[in-house]
Amino acid sequence: CGNCHEMNIHIIRGLLIDCTSLVKSLFTAETFSFEECMALKRKYDIAGVWFGSSRIEDSRNDPPLSFGCNFSREQMTGIVACANAYHLFCVSTLRIEDMEALFACKKGFCIRVNNIRHVAVLFDALLENTFILPHWQSVLDKGRFLLSKDGTRYVTASSLSSALSAARNNITSANLGIRKAVSRLKI
Repeated sequence: CGNCHEMNIHIIRGLLIDCTSLVKSLFTAETFSFEECMALKRKYDIAGVWFGSSRIEDSRNDPPLSFGCNFSREQMTGIVACANAYHLFCVSTLRIEDMEALFACKKGFCIRVNNIRHVAVLFDALLENTFILPHWQSVLDKGRFLLSKDGTRYVTASSLSSALSAARNNITSANLGIRKAVSRLKI
């Protein structure tokens, strides 16, 4: 879909891996219009990634949310220090308990994001250093763990993906600092 520049690699990956039955027919279709592409993206944004057999699965059948991580106290302290140094969240001082609740996917936990690009860079760096699993955007989306800066809406997987793409296209000293801080967490 050459005109679908809005649909970035993370969304495409999610569609191909998690929504195989939905996109399989598109590979054999004679045409795939921009409108069809955007309709597919909207379905992805609304339903997260679990489409199953061309219908949205009952959420009771979904596996529990997990980042697949197991941070030491020292590593968690480093993550919190990084988040505080780069003001990732709208709190005066982020606490270790806040990040533990986030990474444990504690039901009902939610935190406002100060800078979505920097949050996306943090999670991408955690992935690159094999601290978390590749579906982190979906976990944050489905768990509704992140609120927009103004507190009016939850941060979606699509907005995280777009923010990460924008951060990769505009490398800043903050982005580099976050990545460096995460790389130092390796034991």
